[in-house]
Amino acid sequence: MGSRTYKSDEFDRYSEREARRREWYRREMQKRRKALAILVSMGIGAILLLTFLIVLIVKIFSPTDTSKVENELLNTPSSELSLVNNLSDDESLSGPDSGNSKRTSDKLNRGIIVIDPGHGGYDSGCISSTKYEKDIDLEIALALCDKLKNKGFDVYMTRTDDSFVGINDRAILANDCEGAVALISVHQNSSEESSDEGVEVWTCDNEKNEQLAQLVVDEVSGLTGAINGGVKIQDNLVICSKAEMTAVIVECGYLSNKREAKNLSDPAYQEKIAEGIAVAVDNFIGP
Repeated sequence: MGSRTYKSDEFDRYSEREARRREWYRREMQKRRKALAILVSMGIGAILLLTFLIVLIVKIFSPTDTSKVENELLNTPSSELSLVNNLSDDESLSGPDSGNSKRTSDKLNRGIIVIDPGHGGYDSGCISSTKYEKDIDLEIALALCDKLKNKGFDVYMTRTDDSFVGINDRAILANDCEGAVALISVHQNSSEESSDEGVEVWTCDNEKNEQLAQLVVDEVSGLTGAINGGVKIQDNLVICSKAEMTAVIVECGYLSNKREAKNLSDPAYQEKIAEGIAVAVDNFIGP
């Protein structure tokens, strides 16, 4: 009887120890789970914060409005900007060239059209979900080059690859083309409102500039089906104000609009834009 009582007491003490051990283990695991949950939450929070900062930095340092960028550089003396390309013998640039200080055409048929693909190099321009503005600008510009040549124009391009050319330098390059009759600067637009869309043409207050700008926006809008955003006048646009020939800036569409950004990346759509600009130039210059 005493022996059985002893065994029973020993079992009860063992059971109590096990119960306390299990309770301690349960509490420890609960603490660990809470700590893990806190760490995971902190990690997710850090990732979200980093993503937000990256987006904010990209938005701050990526030009979204050509006119704003040009306004900042309007009063910058050209002497402070080093020419990226040698004006007499740079093989990376297309267009007519001669041994003279000014570029001239070998065969001046209808004159020289200067095509200026916006941005380039470290200056990406606006950014869509898939492409940089600088790349789309160059693709449209190259298509436009072919179409203008087919219409009997000589063509000079301020850049033909992913290289940076300063805004003042672009005007200098255009002015050095003897016989240039028009300058077409190709850009893409952007807005904080994702619903904004359509083609716009910016230029300075000048009768011929406005005439060409109106022809371009009407032709491009008509061929692409994009909304006609009209002609925008702003006198302190660097390229238009410093160019010695008729000059316009074509904002082909909004990369901040998903549907339009998809169109602008499509080669077939780019061909329509180029064709619209070429037809407008053809009609503006005349036979």
